[in-house]
Amino acid sequence: MSCKICSSEMFKQKLGRCKQCMVINLIMLVLGLIAYLLIDLKKLQAVQEVALLMFIGATAILMSAHIIAWCFHRFKNDK
Repeated sequence: MSCKICSSEMFKQKLGRCKQCMVINLIMLVLGLIAYLLIDLKKLQAVQEVALLMFIGATAILMSAHIIAWCFHRFKNDK
């Protein structure tokens, strides 16, 4: 689960600290949203549509968790 930059395998320790993981997550989120906007959802089967929406939702939740943890660590260290 760890990336090449950080050696930590614990999800809680990486959340909001590993910039490479945050960038990869942001790229996945943007690509998912672009696919959602460009693909005609009426042509997709129901399973494909649900899978795309779940992918976007999961990456959005993970990106939100990264941002919240990043803000927490930044403000905690500033005090």
